Amino acid sequence: MQKTEQKKVERRLSGLRNVPVQARASFTIDAIIDAATEILKTQGVDAVTTRRIAARAGVSVGALYQYFPNKEAILMQISNRIMDQESIEASPELFRLNRQSLDELLQALFQRTVRTEMHLLGLGKDFYRRYARHMQFGRAQGLGRGPVSSDQLVANMAQLLRSHAEEVGEADTELASFLLVRGMRMMLATLVEERPELLDSPALVPMLVRISRAMTDFRPRSED
Repeated sequence: MQKTEQKKVERRLSGLRNVPVQARASFTIDAIIDAATEILKTQGVDAVTTRRIAARAGVSVGALYQYFPNKEAILMQISNRIMDQESIEASPELFRLNRQSLDELLQALFQRTVRTEMHLLGLGKDFYRRYARHMQFGRAQGLGRGPVSSDQLVANMAQLLRSHAEEVGEADTELASFLLVRGMRMMLATLVEERPELLDSPALVPMLVRISRAMTDFRPRSED
């Protein structure tokens, strides 16, 4: 039930009504998102309304509704774009690190994740709680581009663990992948919401790597 409800929320809050195919349409969408971001930064999430967005973007409310069903979809698109930009920037480094040790790769993943969380938090705690918390761990780390399901992210993580099979002692990679994708994401989201100042701790990324390795490098003790 919880998984089904989450998917409903993701469908309701994300996506455009119409995918732009012309440069003018893309320009209009960019103007709308930029306007919403500016209002969000200067006045907070509650000040973001479709009328204010349209006025700042220099478009009619009707034009706005051609692309976005409501302000929630616009705010969710802001999260999407931040995550996608992080994914684009991370891809070359992660492609290189994919041939290195699992520890190095996990460290890079979490560094990128923490940076993304701080970026999203910079738009306000209410924005983060209401529109960014639904984002899945892995999207900004090059494990998935664009809208992807939780199941696909888990499958991507499982593939990553299989590609480092010599470093993974846990036989149940499906469980390990699920905990890494879903559990670590919720852990970071809770940290952001309750103790955001701890995001600056130099111990955070190494600690996240150790937790992740505890999930993946289990080796049964030999019997005497």
